[in-house]
Amino acid sequence: MEKNDNSHKAWATGKKPSMKRRCDDKDYTERGLYMVTLPTEGRKPLLGMLAGRADCKEGPESPHVVLSPFGEAVRTEWLGIPRYYSQIKVVRLCIMPDHIHGILFVQERMERHLGHVINGFKAGTRKAARRIGIIGAEAEPQHTVQERHSPSSSAAGSSSLAAGPSSFSASPPSLAVVSSSVVSAEAVPQQKGSGKHPAHGTIWETGYNDRILLRKGQLQRWLDYLDDNPRRLLLKRQHPEFFTCLSAVPVLDTTMAAMGNRFLLERPHKLQVQCSRHLYAEEIEQRKQEFLRAGRECAVIVSPCISPGEQQIATACLEAGIPLIVLLLKGFSPFFKPQPRYLDACAAGRLLMLSPYPFQNERIADMRSRCLHLNELARRICL
Repeated sequence: MEKNDNSHKAWATGKKPSMKRRCDDKDYTERGLYMVTLPTEGRKPLLGMLAGRADCKEGPESPHVVLSPFGEAVRTEWLGIPRYYSQIKVVRLCIMPDHIHGILFVQERMERHLGHVINGFKAGTRKAARRIGIIGAEAEPQHTVQERHSPSSSAAGSSSLAAGPSSFSASPPSLAVVSSSVVSAEAVPQQKGSGKHPAHGTIWETGYNDRILLRKGQLQRWLDYLDDNPRRLLLKRQHPEFFTCLSAVPVLDTTMAAMGNRFLLERPHKLQVQCSRHLYAEEIEQRKQEFLRAGRECAVIVSPCISPGEQQIATACLEAGIPLIVLLLKGFSPFFKPQPRYLDACAAGRLLMLSPYPFQNERIADMRSRCLHLNELARRICL
């Protein structure tokens, strides 16, 4: 999962690292744009089936998810949030086989915070799951009945369910074409208990991940990410050899976690990119052209891609089809996904990501030492 844009706010608190941590100084009842991510419990593909071709951009063969009956119920429940919370507008929804991404716009202050909205959505989908037969009647904890959408906050209809183009067609696909393994998915394990967040026996993982809109251009990146999600998953499934995280790949005199084309390490001509943050734009452009020329002559570019100059050069190399080895600062998170600019290069075998460190979500204590270490590793890889 990608880093929460607000997690740096909570790093200083000493809390356990979590991608579902809330931003400590954020009032989740106030106006704002949020992207919410909810995975199913155990990553079970209860929501639908991936279809289409990764190389097709338009038409019926373009990448998409054919929703299961439960996926259709989840879509209806999410798009119906404004019926219960008139302050909320649904901007975009992307349903994948085992998780959803949804962008919500809280247009004015609410009496209840965003967590109550998500709890209400989960309660509604659990009712649908019982109706469809995915879980039994005893699976829903009693607290969720009380946390269901508050009738007092119900005022608006569904006329503002989506802003901009929807990720789904107006007419849902025929359920007859959905795989029976999705429709009658394995029942979610049951666990009785009165705790607010039982570890098992629910449709969704406990909690949720949220991102808060903080800067210009961020919303468009969210929209692009959601729209491209099915294609990215198809690419990963078509090229599992490049998207499988390996925990112990031999590099130099040690082993590192790796994802991508590890055979790039065997290429004879490798060049390190290291740029000071104090370089002028003209100097960065000059170095970029030098590395592009070397890349066209079969060089592999190697860098941690830390400074703005290093990132610009790496991006230019990727756009030019030049192979790249990137050293990661924080390791590989569970369910790690390459960032969008890396994805196609990874699928084409032109990218290798390495990290000598285990995954961490907290702030790096001595960033300078780690950056120097990665630059030294890059230098040695190029020898």
